[in-house]
Amino acid sequence: MTSPKKQRHVKLSGDVKGSYVIEETLADGRFVVAPEWPSPETSAHAMLERAGGRGMSPEEFDKHFGDLPSDGES
Repeated sequence: MTSPKKQRHVKLSGDVKGSYVIEETLADGRFVVAPEWPSPETSAHAMLERAGGRGMSPEEFDKHFGDLPSDGES
């Protein structure tokens, strides 16, 4: 088995911000990049914040979902 290729990282700022990995280097010198996974920018908290949402408080969760069964219960 061959070892996976070590990924090179870049940090973007400006209109697009965050940690990215270089997926491919094109012949003309351009890079194809993808978000680093996992990273602070790909956390559930960051995605909720970008979408204008927020996590539920325990009280809100209970009010919305009620008593959910735990593993092994029906």
